[in-house]
Amino acid sequence: MVTRADLISQIELHLEGQLTVEDLAAWAEDVFREEEFEEEYADQLSDTLAMIRDAVDPHRFRWEEPNFAEMLQELGG
Repeated sequence: MVTRADLISQIELHLEGQLTVEDLAAWAEDVFREEEFEEEYADQLSDTLAMIRDAVDPHRFRWEEPNFAEMLQELGG
């Protein structure tokens, strides 16, 4: 099960330079498809994972890294 704490941890690893945005997006894709979400926050987790996943979508015409600081704030991190 993916929790808000899991997602916060992954975003923090990216912000600390330990995880590339591509790797973060790949993780988001994997858990989005295969995991259950913390029930109380399922919609928030799903939406946030989708934003991260879409940041490196090769079908988009431009690349925009999400505002991770804002995401952390919304997640309570």
